[in-house]
Amino acid sequence: MLNGYKASIKKEFLLISRDVHTLLVLFVMPMIFILIMSLAMRDAFSKDSAVLIDGAISIEQSNKLTNDFMKNLLSDDGFKWQKVSNIQKAMMDKNLMVGVEVKKDFGKDGVHIDVYFNREVNPSVMVLLKQSIIKASTSVTMVETIERLNPWLSMEEKVDIAKEKKIFNEHYIGNEQKRPTSVQQSVPAWLIFSMFFIIIPISNTFINERNSGTLSRLAVMNISSSKLLLSKIIPYALINQIQFVLMLIVGIYIVPIFGGDSLDIGGHYLLLAIVGFVLSFATISYALALATMVKTAEQATTIGGLMNIIFAAIGGVMVPLFIMPSLMQNLANISPMSWGLDAFMAIFLHDGNTTHLTMPLVWLSAFGAAMLLIAWYRLNKEIKDTI
Repeated sequence: MLNGYKASIKKEFLLISRDVHTLLVLFVMPMIFILIMSLAMRDAFSKDSAVLIDGAISIEQSNKLTNDFMKNLLSDDGFKWQKVSNIQKAMMDKNLMVGVEVKKDFGKDGVHIDVYFNREVNPSVMVLLKQSIIKASTSVTMVETIERLNPWLSMEEKVDIAKEKKIFNEHYIGNEQKRPTSVQQSVPAWLIFSMFFIIIPISNTFINERNSGTLSRLAVMNISSSKLLLSKIIPYALINQIQFVLMLIVGIYIVPIFGGDSLDIGGHYLLLAIVGFVLSFATISYALALATMVKTAEQATTIGGLMNIIFAAIGGVMVPLFIMPSLMQNLANISPMSWGLDAFMAIFLHDGNTTHLTMPLVWLSAFGAAMLLIAWYRLNKEIKDTI
């Protein structure tokens, strides 16, 4: 039996080594994507990058000063404001990053503007908003007050003095959440994407064996469907681990050469190995299930490729989850690629915390078990029909 498995593993490696297109999809494509996306999105993932987002504004009492202030603030192209009655509720319900509340005593002595920031807000947005408020408030109230007290000052000096005064109070809403760097996002994202494309060689091999009569001969030899599936799982699990290690190497050593950030895995080798094996089990089981359902290699490539793209699009591979709207973030929960990303983020962002790591691994394992059960059932039925 052991010799049979050795022969099967050797056969699968030989078939893949002769398939240039499969090698490109499994190894070269994700390596190029990791390098390009890590470099291209480095600034977008940086906390210092400027991001223009929606905000909420509330005015306790409408008068000339408050209306002029709001008019000046709305004229700033940096933000798109929504007028609301309850700032904190609106920010929580709509997941807004910033809010401005103008008190009814605005324009009198003291501070009468409250500024609210979601704890996830980009620091550059905070700076931009503060500057916008200072500009709007200064043009309405502060310059006039200073001019009455110091009529000999120039307009530039009046504005500088106004900027030094405390114009608003700051408040923070929600819990601060860590975000990945570009390389922490790109490496696991495209690694997972490439591992799911194991469906191409598995389907091609399975369909060729069916068409050539190999499965029929194995059925006559009384080889069980469980043994046939295991003979597929072992070699492709090894291929997945080669993919896994190569992509990590790209993130750790290759991306920094071109000016990107280096992937820091924090010494969590065991946890990464566990995630790699669970992810491999899920992808191979999924590939085997689909391979037993399709009749031709073209069907496998088309259906498998389409499903992978859908999983990637909604699962945070192509677009990071944290910049998706809440509806899309909820939809991501149905994608197995999203579960894989969550497992990697538990290691990279939460230092391997089991609270964050357990559920993604449970979902991946359950998905893999369900797919493998489907593959076993259909293959077992095919063998019986052959006999």
